[in-house]
Amino acid sequence: TSLERIPLFPTQAPNRVRVALDYERGQVAFFDAEKRSLIFAFPAASFKGQSVHPWFLVWGEGSRITLCP
Repeated sequence: TSLERIPLFPTQAPNRVRVALDYERGQVAFFDAEKRSLIFAFPAASFKGQSVHPWFLVWGEGSRITLCP
């Protein structure tokens, strides 16, 4: 959607994050996978037939990310 950073301040950092993409509706949302609660949803966008590629930034000392199918 844009290169603007969107800071999030969860009360507790999630252990697992689920990413949901609805390409046809132009919706991307992030959920706490264990609590099944919404973390953030981008406003609807049009991908206009373009490929969508994930990009993640994990911030903080000792932070890490593992991608699971």
